[in-house]
Amino acid sequence: MLHRACAIDLVTFCKDVPPGDGRRLKCLLRFKEQGKAKFDPKCFEMLNTRTQLFAKASKVKRSSQKSSRKLSTGISEPFFITTPIFYVNAEPHIGHIYTAVLADSSARFHRLIGRNPVKFSTGTDEHGLKIQQAASHGNKEPSQFCDHVSGLFKTALNKCEISYTDYIRTTETRHKENVNSFWNILSEKGYIYKGKYEGWYCTADEAFVAEDQTTLVKWPNGEEQRVSQESNRPVEWFSEENYLFKLSQLKEELKHWLRSGPVIRPLRHYNLVKSWLDQELVDLSISRPSTRLSWGIPVPDDSSQTIYVWLDALLNYMTVAKHSQPHMNIWPPSVHVIGKDILKFHAIYWPAFLLAAGMEPPKSLLVHGHWLVDDQKMSKTTGNVVSPQSCIDLVTATGLRYFLMHEGVPASDGNFSMTRLVRIANSDLADGIGNLVSRCCGKNLNPLQSRLGVSPSSFESCGAPGSDLLSLLERTPDVVYNEFQQWNFYKGIDQIMALVRGANGFFQTMEPWKLKKEGQLDQLNATMAVTMETARVVGTLLQPIVPSYSERLLDKLGVPRENRSWDFARLRWTTTETPLGAQQAVLFPRIKSD
Repeated sequence: MLHRACAIDLVTFCKDVPPGDGRRLKCLLRFKEQGKAKFDPKCFEMLNTRTQLFAKASKVKRSSQKSSRKLSTGISEPFFITTPIFYVNAEPHIGHIYTAVLADSSARFHRLIGRNPVKFSTGTDEHGLKIQQAASHGNKEPSQFCDHVSGLFKTALNKCEISYTDYIRTTETRHKENVNSFWNILSEKGYIYKGKYEGWYCTADEAFVAEDQTTLVKWPNGEEQRVSQESNRPVEWFSEENYLFKLSQLKEELKHWLRSGPVIRPLRHYNLVKSWLDQELVDLSISRPSTRLSWGIPVPDDSSQTIYVWLDALLNYMTVAKHSQPHMNIWPPSVHVIGKDILKFHAIYWPAFLLAAGMEPPKSLLVHGHWLVDDQKMSKTTGNVVSPQSCIDLVTATGLRYFLMHEGVPASDGNFSMTRLVRIANSDLADGIGNLVSRCCGKNLNPLQSRLGVSPSSFESCGAPGSDLLSLLERTPDVVYNEFQQWNFYKGIDQIMALVRGANGFFQTMEPWKLKKEGQLDQLNATMAVTMETARVVGTLLQPIVPSYSERLLDKLGVPRENRSWDFARLRWTTTETPLGAQQAVLFPRIKSD
């Protein structure tokens, strides 16, 4: 705390001394020089030391802001991010939503730091034997079945605030044209030939499975069934005349791509792909007889064959790129966000198709784990599939997004529970951040309903608690930036919540209700200014995670729309007083749940 001999009313006696580093020291020195007052030498010694510290902190901050501006402005290179297109054989579940929210958080973050353009695609995969069978079981035409389920996915994504720029369906004309064109390129370059293909086929995975990747299992009824070791799903033996792709010729090019940089994250998945490329690559069947599979895109000039569903599906990314604005060259994709179950398709087959066609493979893959439900694998068989709508009904889309990013760790499987969903939403969104905002925006302590300007003296006048919070506020944005860049959104959230706890602790320590009662208006105003500035930074940092929640927070604080980029995601000195928004201060009502 300040030495009592340094006490001075800055507002009354220092009106003409500009706010900023060392305002109190400058004011006192002027009084001393004019001989208007005598002060304890300890006061000047202490103030001089404190001023130097604040000046140093401000210098570091300005340097960081300059560095941050270099990162967040003028980055004109495109950022093209994708989710896999979701298979419409079943309705959306939280695993699909996690993939979408993970990609969406990254897309929103890159918009905030100034990447331009940011293209973000998602959509639905609508061809294949599984769709054909599911439609038949539902007594529907495949097209009718696809329209319905694709609509469910689009609705779920919209409700969860997924900011995609292109929603692609593989049944669209633009996609069929692209697939035909790409097939012809591969054929002209000599990578396609016709031959007999024999092997085990997993309809559930839409994939051929090598003999040594299958195993016999005994079901509870005593029957034996051969299954894929990877997915534990049944396989059947097929012997067909198909078109094949010369995958075996691309092994070295694939290895070169893998060595070109951190193209697959996390590292465990990189190592897995590396091990696959150390094994023999066999040529890949890329068509099925149309008598067996009619629901798909016919092979050009050979209607007796239907193009393999994965070649068809993977080309959705190229369809999106081709139909983006003509003057924007967004190829290759910056990152494909995928689940670990489709790693081989994206890390072996997809780059191989592109390399064969003379095109650049994707810059990177971000591979994430699956979601368990109460420590059990989520499946239709066990009846524990979690619908996103059931979560939205309980905690809103904001609560679901926050939970998935708070709990989701790409390198491992997540564990979902309704109880924990409610607890985290209440503790962080309602009690933590919500309490911070309602405290400083309530009419009892903020009767004028304004956000006060903040300066070094605001923190200085709050003593040690102000100094501690300043330190936390200074370092948090850069740490969060780095974590978000590295896909560690959960770690970034932890840093933000540490700042929230620090701000709530500061507010509690300063006891502004007592300051008001005792008439200590300078310290009261400083406390309120510091708290609201912290809340503003928190709201800005959280925008990629919970966009509408952050919007309500920043609207309440009266933050202009043009002041919400990453440039503003750090402490900013200002003397301007800003009116609060008219919205209610309750950002997220507590959820009552049994």
